Amino acid sequence: MTLSKQADSQPVLFPELLGEKRTTEGIVLALRIPEGLAYFTGHFDKIAVVPGVVQIQWAVHYARQYFGVARTFSQMEVIKFKELLLPGQCLDLSLCYHEAHCKLQFSYRSETIEYSSGRIYFYDPPI
Repeated sequence: MTLSKQADSQPVLFPELLGEKRTTEGIVLALRIPEGLAYFTGHFDKIAVVPGVVQIQWAVHYARQYFGVARTFSQMEVIKFKELLLPGQCLDLSLCYHEAHCKLQFSYRSETIEYSSGRIYFYDPPI
């Protein structure tokens, strides 16, 4: 399997970050799905689609980056994949982290379409 790579020969694993906006609830990241995203290879034969597990991985990654979430992934609920994320699409990723409940709410959407959404829970592992 050949992975898509950036100019410096690293695989393209994340969307292009076009901007960020802090809100009272959390943060909204403006993203563009790269044409050469490594996860397109081998997912579907006929169409390049961002896999659902990658969308979840990105939500967790950005929660760790922007909210400092250091806890361990626990579970997910109400995960919905409504529309396909395709190469070149621009969209927003909204993240809201509720520290007291160790809960991350995420939503990938454009002005008119919600692509996916859900809740991810974290926990502190025993020492």
